[in-house]
Amino acid sequence: MYQALYRVWRPKTFSDMVGQEAIVRTLRNQVMTGRVAHAYLFCGSRGTGKTSAAKIMARAINCLNPQNGDPCGECASCKTIESDASFDVYEMDAASNSRVEEIRELLEKVDYPPQFGKYKVYIIDEVHMLSNAAFNALLKTLEEPPEYMVFILATTEPQKLPATILSRCQRFDFGRFSEDQIAGHLQKVAEKSGMQAEEEALRLIARAAEGGMRDALSILDMCMGAGETVTEEAVRAALGTADRAFLFSFADAIAKRDGAESLRLIEQLMRSGRDVQVFLKDFSAHLRLLMASKLCGPEESLPGTSTENTRRYAAQAAEFSQERLLRVIDMGMHAEADTRWAASARSVLEIFALRACDQPEEKDVQALLERIDELEMRLAELEKNGVKAGSAPGAIDPIIRTPKPSGGGPALRPVTETPVPAGSKAPKDVWNDALKLLKKTEPAIFGPLSQGKYGGYNEGTFRAFFAAEVDFMMTMLSAPGRREKIESALNQCGAQNAQFEALPAEAPPDPARQQRQENNLNGLIDMFGRDKVQIDE
Repeated sequence: MYQALYRVWRPKTFSDMVGQEAIVRTLRNQVMTGRVAHAYLFCGSRGTGKTSAAKIMARAINCLNPQNGDPCGECASCKTIESDASFDVYEMDAASNSRVEEIRELLEKVDYPPQFGKYKVYIIDEVHMLSNAAFNALLKTLEEPPEYMVFILATTEPQKLPATILSRCQRFDFGRFSEDQIAGHLQKVAEKSGMQAEEEALRLIARAAEGGMRDALSILDMCMGAGETVTEEAVRAALGTADRAFLFSFADAIAKRDGAESLRLIEQLMRSGRDVQVFLKDFSAHLRLLMASKLCGPEESLPGTSTENTRRYAAQAAEFSQERLLRVIDMGMHAEADTRWAASARSVLEIFALRACDQPEEKDVQALLERIDELEMRLAELEKNGVKAGSAPGAIDPIIRTPKPSGGGPALRPVTETPVPAGSKAPKDVWNDALKLLKKTEPAIFGPLSQGKYGGYNEGTFRAFFAAEVDFMMTMLSAPGRREKIESALNQCGAQNAQFEALPAEAPPDPARQQRQENNLNGLIDMFGRDKVQIDE
């Protein structure tokens, strides 16, 4: 009869276990020295080796000829326990035996000593499923068991266990396996099974398993039935995920803000029978690789990707600003969560795509930062091509932007910029960094301060102008306690002995300033084209 791979490849000794080095070393030393505890608690997510370690421990402490802490597998005790014919080792699933009556029946047998081995071992899997009455019945025996009795409790949710149980056990936390560990073990399994497997396919299985070796072996078992070679396409078909080329195409549509193309790709995705939630999960992973490539640089190899794909990620990452990439990743995470409750998962995906392609509104601070980053990227590209800002007639002049007031009211007063001390950042950079810092540390101050307009830096003083309709915020920010916090943030972000001043917007418009703004606007139009420039009053 055919056995699933995860059953065939269940480890028989501590040496066969993948990962969990610290736990294996401790358990093996206890077997060799004879310092065996009366109660163990094995915690961890599914497929990390809890039950396997419990079974190995039960055989090792009863083995007649242990080999360096491992059960020999040849003696009568090892063979009897492995064939589930031993009365000294009992395994119970608490999920289906959670009542107090079943625990009492189990504990009635504790008084009988082991018949063949040195220890009597009770393995209780998913122990968190026991009822409160069952835990109370187990408590006394767990506290003072006979010297030959060993309890091994396994659970995926240790927080559900009473503190009285936790304090009586030696606790071992089984961590998730890394992608490298899973992929390496799968490669060994495929070779021993006479199958060929592509490295990218094994990496994809390792990512889909999310740190669980049993899940990885189950996916590999499913893919091995498709042919003699486990390919990336076969794995994606088995998992219901989109291929890498489709992910790159969809990200290209988002980068170019092409909503029509993104909807066409979604139609193609749905016709191929892919699951929306799985696709959003894969696309979020794709965006995270783009972010890693952007932060680490094109020379740094990405985990689980070939050299060619690393270059593709670097090229596509260059099409996004960092702020926009963060925004799209955040939107994708929310969309993935929304698909669990939405009546139409496709609608959630389409709304996500259109919002990701949409130009953000300027009233959102994050959107403003995103648009500034994109403009800086374009300017950097122009400078690489030999065009410098300010080198041509009508080029960009770094001035303070003065929007027209609604209703013909007064404009913001012009302020002359003076440089901060040598070696420091530009005043506007200091101001922007201080705003970001206050947003995290003092949101009650950031909110009113963001309603004002940066008024420049002059002789150690940073100024902000407030229109008549929000002049009460000017009074609020001028209070000693709030002003000192603003000045402290400015000093932390690069200024020296900074002062802050909130002023009303009283000065009339400056004709020369308006002329400079028109020149700047003409420069932007010449640089990017009229269809790329949007004017907001």
